[in-house]
Amino acid sequence: MRTAVIYARYSSDRQTEQSIEGQLRVCYDFASKNDIVIVDEYVDRAMTGTNDNRPAFQRMLADSDKRSTWDIVLVYAIDRFGRNSIEIAVNKQRLIKNGKILISATQKTSTNVDGSKNLDGIILENVMVGLAEYYSAELSQKVKRGMNESRHKGQYTGGFVLYGYKVKDKKIVVDDDKAEVVRFIFEQYSKGVYVKDIINGLTERGILNRGKPFAKNTIHHMLRNEKYIGIYRHNDEVFTNIYPKLVSEELFNAVNEKITDNKYGKRSPDVAYLLRNKVKCGLCGSTVFGELAISKNKNKIRYYTCAKRKKCKCEKTRMRKELLEKVVIEKTIDVLSQTEIVSSLADLVLKRLQEHIKENSIMNILQEENARLQSAIDNILNAMEQGIITASTKERLIKLEEKKTDVLSKIAVENAKEQLTVTKEDIIKFIQRNVHKNAQSMISLLIKEIKIYNDKIEIYYNYTNNPAVNEPQGIIFYSKELSLNVYAFGTCETHVVDLTLYLLI
Repeated sequence: MRTAVIYARYSSDRQTEQSIEGQLRVCYDFASKNDIVIVDEYVDRAMTGTNDNRPAFQRMLADSDKRSTWDIVLVYAIDRFGRNSIEIAVNKQRLIKNGKILISATQKTSTNVDGSKNLDGIILENVMVGLAEYYSAELSQKVKRGMNESRHKGQYTGGFVLYGYKVKDKKIVVDDDKAEVVRFIFEQYSKGVYVKDIINGLTERGILNRGKPFAKNTIHHMLRNEKYIGIYRHNDEVFTNIYPKLVSEELFNAVNEKITDNKYGKRSPDVAYLLRNKVKCGLCGSTVFGELAISKNKNKIRYYTCAKRKKCKCEKTRMRKELLEKVVIEKTIDVLSQTEIVSSLADLVLKRLQEHIKENSIMNILQEENARLQSAIDNILNAMEQGIITASTKERLIKLEEKKTDVLSKIAVENAKEQLTVTKEDIIKFIQRNVHKNAQSMISLLIKEIKIYNDKIEIYYNYTNNPAVNEPQGIIFYSKELSLNVYAFGTCETHVVDLTLYLLI
């Protein structure tokens, strides 16, 4: 009596799980009639036979390399073993090398169940292998031809549907609500708005992608996708009848030119929004982002605009970029020209610096080590006083004393380092000079938040003159010039600027 394993497979082309059951039933009937004992089954579900990259198939081949208890691989038909003539030959040879044979339950093969050669089967098996490969290639060609014909008819052929579209009656059509979002994204990016700010604006308006805020990569992919201008590419063909246009080619090209420029760091510094991520709408609390408009005479005008101005009809009018930045910078310079405020800031910085040095120096570690060594020395001295004196205790005591001397030396060095070299005057000079030299740095360091209204601006600074606030907290920044790693200003001081005079200018 011979032993065998069954290999069964079905692919995804109009075959189902029932195909496996049918194959197994036929194979078991064949085994029963030919006095074969089935010891195992290897089944691949929904796997193509055009290659041998199939988990169960590879496991069967690997098991054949071992000293297994079976000597026959039984399949329903040769095409279940594979549809690629070269791979069939290679894998069959591997089985033969391992002392195994391949038998079909429904077709004649080159080897009989008893291992003898079947001359008729040699010819028939090769014919069956050729037919299986031919069928696979023909089916693939038919499917590709059918898919291509569907594309020429402008029909949906499956797969991911791009944001802004939906499928209706086998056609890709515009999803009106999402299409407006796509156009908004293109328009904002073309005006110089950063992707991060576009996402914040959408999120503020409650516009999400699959229940979550848009990801940066998703936005970048959308901005580069030609489908939004009606172009769909497949292999070497271009189809213009599948995706309806959502944006104009002029806008798409302008956006992609800007993407290319930004990729190589060509975003012009003269259009940087100095107050980006600092401004909020005082009326509705929404994020305020940069927006570019083109006047009738083609001049570029930049604004700070509330994210809910268009869709949610927020009454906050957009504010000219130059005006808002001018007001904020002038007010900040005015604030820092007051000796009392700058002196207060310098005191807070100095205090925080001293705390920082104390918290982050290695002095604490050295002092802990010194205390540990002293404790060990005291223990040995106590033992010696009680008469426990050996060569090892003396040696141990000498080593501890040497380590303590070394640690004390290091503590002295750290004490020298901690002598503060930066004075209050140095800090005052740095703050005042930085205000005039670098507006962006000044805004980042000193301003916590700006709320804009139609008639006023509220500027929230990272300091306070309130004597009730004892602990400085807030912004952190780095100054290479002063060799300081951390500055921390106070909590929050609010200054209100009346816009009336500015708006009359």
